[in-house]
Amino acid sequence: MSRHEQLLARLEIDALNAEFAYRIDRGEPETVVDLFTANGFYARSTGEKSVGREAIRAAYRQRAAAGKRTARHIFTNLRLTHESDSRIQGQCILTLFAQDGEPPLVAEPFLVADYDDIYEREADGCWRYAQRVVTWRFVQRDGKVSPLALGSPS
Repeated sequence: MSRHEQLLARLEIDALNAEFAYRIDRGEPETVVDLFTANGFYARSTGEKSVGREAIRAAYRQRAAAGKRTARHIFTNLRLTHESDSRIQGQCILTLFAQDGEPPLVAEPFLVADYDDIYEREADGCWRYAQRVVTWRFVQRDGKVSPLALGSPS
């Protein structure tokens, strides 16, 4: 992959992360499944994992059924390692503001987490998540952590 192609891939992956946040924050969380490969998975480092688009969709449906949530996902510090022309490892940091209810709400971080991702470019030329693994680093003092119930531990 040339330097120009690497920079273009970085822009596309940064846009993918922004789209992921936008869809969740603006009320379309079930559509994030379109950003994953068909067999992609979303997991926590503690072992809970949702494999495949339907399992990920089910996790977001369950979260939505719990009631109104206002959230803003802020992804920063993107770091990429190119494995091939169609596969890239990446890390980024999530700062999440989230509370149940309607805004305006108190601006207090809900969670700070590391994301370890594998991005794959598919036949249509789009980068998608083959995997997203979340590791919590900072949580609210009361210990409440996850608004998303991923699958059972593997």
